This record gives sequence, C-alpha cells and structure tokens, in this order.
Amino acid sequence: MPAQLSPLSPAEQAVAEQNFSLVFRFLRKQQLPVDDWFDVVIFRYLLTVKNWFSRPDLYKYEFSTIAWRAMASAVHNERQKQSRRIQTISLDDPIPGTDGLTWGDIITEDNQNYSIYARGVC
Repeated sequence: MPAQLSPLSPAEQAVAEQNFSLVFRFLRKQQLPVDDWFDVVIFRYLLTVKNWFSRPDLYKYEFSTIAWRAMASAVHNERQKQSRRIQTISLDDPIPGTDGLTWGDIITEDNQNYSIYARGVC
C-alpha cells in the first residue's frame, strides 16, 4: 500500500533534510524551472521518504535512486496531465504554416454564431 502524505516522523525528517539537495539537483539536471516544478517534485519526494521507511524491500537501492525515479515519474505524470488540458488560442494567432493567416481570418458567416463575440457575450 503506497504511503500517504502526512507529518514526517523525526527519522523521516532527518532523511528528508539530509537528502533535500537532491530535489534541486534533479530540477537543475532536468532543466526544469524551480518556480514551476518545485511543488510537483517535492510532494513526490516527501512521499518517497514515507515509502522508504514503510517498505524495507527498497533498502537494497540507494535512497537517491528511489527519489530520483519518483520525481521523474511525477514530472512525467504532470506533463501527461498538462497535455490533456484544452489549449486556448486567440483568433488573432497565426495558423502554423499559413504565412500569417489567422484563425479569425477563416471564420465564415455560417460558423460565426459559434463565436462568443458574434453573440455579444463579451
């Protein structure tokens, strides 16, 4: 059963503090901005500390290996989640590969009623 994030025991706190620089090394190595990715990886790092203490079968690996893989998984999952989000565009954005044609340029009178601008919503 995977660990849930809860307050760390004194022993867990000691391991988390001792290896905390690993989080910044990971972000730097992966070229991820700290401001954007720290929250994503730190929670997985802390869960890894909990797992490390609750699963002695992990002791055959270095803690840094387990934490690194867990943080990489967190980044992968976040990127997957972001890729599923609806991307917003502006009607003034150029359509790629069209020499400056914008999305607004291709709206026809037939599909104009789908635009919130045509309905007066804005």
